[in-house]
Amino acid sequence: MKKRIINLIRIALFAAVVTVCIVAAAVVVRRKESADKYSDFFTQAKEGNIDVLFMGSSHVINGINPASLYHDYGFTSYNMGGHGSVMQATYWELIEALDHCTPKWVVVDAYMLEKNYQYLDVMNENTPQEDIDSSIDQLHLNMDCWPLNRLKLAAVSDLIEDKEIRKEFLFDFIVYHSRWNELTKEDYSALTGNNETSGLLGAELRYDVEIKPSVSPDPEEGQLLAEHTVGQEYLMKIIDECQRRGIGVLVTYLPFCPTTDDKIAANSAGAVAGMYDVPYINMLNLGIIDLYTDLNDTGHLNASGARKVTDYIGNWLLENADLTDHRGEAGYEYYDECAHKYAEDMRSLSSSADDLYTHLEMLSFGNVGSVVYFNQGSGAFTDESVRELVSQISGTDKIRNTDGPYIMINDAASGNVYEACGDEALDGVATAMGSMVYQPVEQRFRLLYARENEELNYLYDDDHIWYDIQIITYDKNSGEVLSHKYYRSYGNNYRQD
Repeated sequence: MKKRIINLIRIALFAAVVTVCIVAAAVVVRRKESADKYSDFFTQAKEGNIDVLFMGSSHVINGINPASLYHDYGFTSYNMGGHGSVMQATYWELIEALDHCTPKWVVVDAYMLEKNYQYLDVMNENTPQEDIDSSIDQLHLNMDCWPLNRLKLAAVSDLIEDKEIRKEFLFDFIVYHSRWNELTKEDYSALTGNNETSGLLGAELRYDVEIKPSVSPDPEEGQLLAEHTVGQEYLMKIIDECQRRGIGVLVTYLPFCPTTDDKIAANSAGAVAGMYDVPYINMLNLGIIDLYTDLNDTGHLNASGARKVTDYIGNWLLENADLTDHRGEAGYEYYDECAHKYAEDMRSLSSSADDLYTHLEMLSFGNVGSVVYFNQGSGAFTDESVRELVSQISGTDKIRNTDGPYIMINDAASGNVYEACGDEALDGVATAMGSMVYQPVEQRFRLLYARENEELNYLYDDDHIWYDIQIITYDKNSGEVLSHKYYRSYGNNYRQD
C-alpha cells in the first residue's frame, strides 16, 4: 500500500512538471504583440481607471495617443484599435473590454464601414487569398489577449467561419508552436511577467512623413452607401450596446488621404450616428491635419498628426463629456508615468532623429529649442513637405519666399521664433543658448554665435563645408546643445554622409 501511494505521488509530480513545462512553453512561443498591447489595459481596468475607450482600426491605433491625451487634459483612456479591424471585429473587442471595465465614453471610428462581409476568412468572392490571410493574422492582435471563455468562443464563431481556423484563436498554441527559431529575450521575459510596455496605453506611433499625399474627388453632396452593409450593422450594435449600458458614444472618421468611396462611407457613418442621436465628427474636411506634415503614409497619421487629432478629441471631450482631470491624483500614478515617458521620448526623438523629414516633424512638438539652416541651392527650397514642416514650426510662410540662405531659430521655452533669409541678419536675439547673432557672409561661410561666446561659430565646420542643411537642437531651459545634424540634399533626397 505504501509503495502504491509513493508511485501515485511520483505520477502526480511528474504530471505536474509536464503540465508546467507545457504551459511555460506555450507562454514562451506565443506571439507577444497582443499581450504587450493590452497588459496595461487589464491593470488599469482592474483599478477602475479607464474613463474612455478608443475603438477602431489602425487609423485609431496610429492616430489617437492616450498618453498625450492624459498629458494635456488629464483624461484616462485606452487605445483598443487594431490593424485591419473591420466593424464586427471592433464590436467584439468592445464587448470583451466591457467585460473588464465600464468606461464613461466610447469613441468609435467608422473607417471600413462599407465592408459588406461577415467572416474575415471568407470576405468577398473575389478577395485575394493574401488579403484574407492578412486579415486573419491581424485579428490575432485584438483577440489573443482575451481569456478563453464563452464570450471569446462567441466572438471567434461570429468572425471566423472555418472551424479549423477558429482553433488558432481559441488555442493559439496551435499557430505559434513553430516559433522556436524566432524567440528573443522578450519572449522568455513573459515567464516572469517582466515585459516592458511602450507606455502609450495601446497606441502605436509612426514617425515617417508622406511626401506625396493623394487627393480624390468629392462625392455628390450627402451621397451615402448604396446598400446597408455589415459594417453599418455592427456600428449600430456598438451604439446600441453603449446606450444600453449608459455609456456615452462619439463616432468619428479620422483624417487620412481618403478615396471618393471613403468619403461616401464617412457620410454614411454620420447618417448612422444621426439615427441614434449621438455626436459624430467627420475629420476629413475639418483641416485638423496638414497632408504634407502629418501623414506617415496616405492611410495613416504620423506622430505629429496623432498629436493634432488627439488634441482635437481632447478638446471635444473637455467641452462635452464631463470627464475628470486625474493628473497628480492618487491612484493614477501610472498614467502620470506614461505621460512623462511620452514627453521624454518626444524630446529624445527631437534631437536623435536621423531622417530630415522625421527630424523636422519632431521639432514641431516644441520639446527642444532648435536652429534650422538651409544654404542657397539646397533641395529643401523646392520640397513642399520640407517647406510645410518648417512653416509648421515658424508659423510663417517665409521659407516659401526665398531661394536661400534661410535660418530659423525656435526658442521653445520663450515661444519666440526668429527667421532670416537672403542677406538678412539676426542681431542679438534672446534664446536659451544666449544672445544669438547670425550674419550671412558668403555661400560657404555663415556666422552664428552667442555674444557670450563669439569664438564659437555654430554654422562652420571644415568637415561639413559641403553640407547644405544643418539642424541644431538645444535644451530649451539650459541652452545646452543636444545634437548638431548635417544633411546633404540630392534633389528631394537627404543624406547624412
